[in-house]
Amino acid sequence: MPPGAETTDETDEELPTSLEDAADLLYGVGREEFIGVRDALVKQVRAAGDRELATEIGGLRKPSVAAWVANRLAREYPDEVEGLEELGGSLRDAQEKLEGDALRQLSRQRHGLINALVERGRRIAREEAVRLGDPAVRELEKTIGAALADPAAARALAGGQLAGGMEAGPGLGDGGISAALGGPASGARSARTARPSRPSQRRPDRRPPRAPRTGDATAPEPEEQVDRDGEDQERAEQERREREERDRREREERERAEQAARETRERAEEAAELARRAAEDADTATGGAEDADAVVSDLRARLEAAEETRRTAWDAADAAARERDARRREADRAREDAETAERHARTLGVQI
Repeated sequence: MPPGAETTDETDEELPTSLEDAADLLYGVGREEFIGVRDALVKQVRAAGDRELATEIGGLRKPSVAAWVANRLAREYPDEVEGLEELGGSLRDAQEKLEGDALRQLSRQRHGLINALVERGRRIAREEAVRLGDPAVRELEKTIGAALADPAAARALAGGQLAGGMEAGPGLGDGGISAALGGPASGARSARTARPSRPSQRRPDRRPPRAPRTGDATAPEPEEQVDRDGEDQERAEQERREREERDRREREERERAEQAARETRERAEEAAELARRAAEDADTATGGAEDADAVVSDLRARLEAAEETRRTAWDAADAAARERDARRREADRAREDAETAERHARTLGVQI
């Protein structure tokens, strides 16, 4: 083999013809392979003559650890991920209709599904030797929670092309989802359990043949000079976009932190009020139980009906006590979340 000849094997793989196809391939490979595969793909697409698509592919961002795990979940467990949108809709309906029993059952399903997906994400990370630390786990949980809270976020997660995490709240919307998306996908995708094909390192030259050289053999041909100038412009444009994207993400992160701190404080206050009301309900129910005991003593002739009333009242008292304890625990958790959010906001320089 002559010196400098390529040693990679030729394959029959076709280059992607759209940004969505390219993103679908890139956001399915190993996280540490992303940059190498993306750069190789950019060179091949540019060599094939599609400079605009090559520039767009070069702008695709490497996913965070949590986003990479979420993309793998969308490929390996599509039914569960796509089911987030339906479950989120059912939760919203139950909340609007104030259906307590249905809401409690759906909430249990919500927690169970989030925990199951996070555990599967841990397994995927272990198998791929990717460290999924506590911050990444929290980002993954928030991303799944956002998919339950917003149907557009659910479709973005199911598309499997996230570059960053999502978080439910007023800051989500189209802007928050767009910031999290790496590629243009915004809907469910078919299941993919195998690693997507990677671009080969050598492709047939699809460029038109060059005209014979004239003059000095060492002088660059006009086409070569145009290519180099175009590449320099593309690099400069990509660097500019990356700087703007970093500035925008930092600004949005500060705004989200400030908003999250306010919302957490409000949730803590609401939880405390609900706990107070639950305590009042418990006292009322307990009084009803005591009244029922007095009726039983005075009206022994109607003992059976009075006993049923007493049992019902005590059941209500127990349920109210459990609700009171649950609300107190929620209030404690909400206060802890508020303190955590305020600390996080202070680290970002947000005035609370």
